[in-house]
Amino acid sequence: MAAARTFKVGPRALLAGDGGLLTAATVGIGMGLYAWGVGWLSWVGMVALLLTPPLAWWLHGRHFDLTATLGAVLGCMVVGIVAFLAVNLLGGLFGLSQGNLPWVVVAVIVAAYLAVAAGLVVDALRDLSPQRREHVGLDIARLLATLAFVAFIVGWIIGARGFSADVDRVGALTTLYEPGALGAAAVTGADLLVRRHERRSHTHLISGA
Repeated sequence: MAAARTFKVGPRALLAGDGGLLTAATVGIGMGLYAWGVGWLSWVGMVALLLTPPLAWWLHGRHFDLTATLGAVLGCMVVGIVAFLAVNLLGGLFGLSQGNLPWVVVAVIVAAYLAVAAGLVVDALRDLSPQRREHVGLDIARLLATLAFVAFIVGWIIGARGFSADVDRVGALTTLYEPGALGAAAVTGADLLVRRHERRSHTHLISGA
């Protein structure tokens, strides 16, 4: 299966976008099921961080091996540590936390995710034209994930009317940025480590020839 390509965005950026979008959407589905009281299906969101990044990796035509798995784990660890330090640093400087984010910050985060989703949808619709059709499975996954992500945001805004007074209705819209970032980090880390391993193997073969 051919990897995704566009004229404006490289394949690594598309891979990261797909990993983040699919993971965020799957977690959103799990949270939505839990909110609707479908407890026996809410595990979908819990396992999304483990299963969805490999799905994005596979849909890009990439193969699973120990190197890719190690890269994914390292990518999640690095981004998790950096995000933790950044949140605590910014929280200390500006008195912010995930529980009391101003609407401007929330709007920027949500807009950034929607912009990534829009770019991936455009690429998917372009590829689904009869002249191309290079990675139909990936295109369908992108469209479904975008619908799920938008549905989560709309549902959360509508459902916010029933929240208790101590729930931050605005900040709650950023709930999916963490799984999205970890999903993107997993596939990016896997890609970086696999390509590094391939370059070293190629160099070793040339030097040994």
